[in-house]
Amino acid sequence: MRICALNGSLRGSRGVTSKLLQSMGAGVESAGGSWDVVHLAEQNIESCLACGHCQKSETHACVFDGQDDASMIFGRMLQADLLVYASPVYTFGISSLLKRLLERMYSFAPIDGLLLTKSGLFFHTTDRQITGKPFVTIVACNNMENLTVHSIKEFFRVFGLFMDAEHVGHLERRSASAWMKALEGTDAKMRDRADEVVAAYAQAGSELVSQGRISEKTKRIAKRPFVHIPFLVLLARHVPLFRPGIDRVVRNRSGLKG
Repeated sequence: MRICALNGSLRGSRGVTSKLLQSMGAGVESAGGSWDVVHLAEQNIESCLACGHCQKSETHACVFDGQDDASMIFGRMLQADLLVYASPVYTFGISSLLKRLLERMYSFAPIDGLLLTKSGLFFHTTDRQITGKPFVTIVACNNMENLTVHSIKEFFRVFGLFMDAEHVGHLERRSASAWMKALEGTDAKMRDRADEVVAAYAQAGSELVSQGRISEKTKRIAKRPFVHIPFLVLLARHVPLFRPGIDRVVRNRSGLKG
């Protein structure tokens, strides 16, 4: 199993997303798979100009071919059996880096052609050798709300349907800063919990090699929260009477005034 991971973090190899990918990669390699990570922040990727140049030649060559690193990245993706799309949440979506690369896929096939996807959707022609590969998504953010990652999950759900690509696993690391703090801290109990997440990502990598997908159990452990909010507080925040008091406590704990 050859797996290529695309790290969309603007921090490249220095961020939380990279840390998660390191753990997954260790699991892939321990299971006998091949692991390749592309840190997009460390590459030169021009934006699609929608100029139509790629549609005017038989080879669908992009006007930027040979001038940036997109062709090299696509080459590494083509060699893989499975892809990992990893990104922090930026304004409720994937990073501009990852989106920019995905938009360059436009040049891989004649868009005048029309096809019917396996899910019954009409779409223009794409090169399934790259767009149709099974894929995993990894999302990292500091917030803990479900809505924070909703748009990314929906984006890749739709992406998979139109590209005939099977989505074989989705992992989330919310409260990412709290997780990193626990991982590097002196609180033994919290560090153990943080290490369990590391182990879960390694297990996910191993499962991708052996099973081609990530188990529900592994996904639950990988998603384990690090900021605990009492259940009654979760309920009370929706009651207007209690909101001012909860807001004051949250602001005080975060260092905000007023």
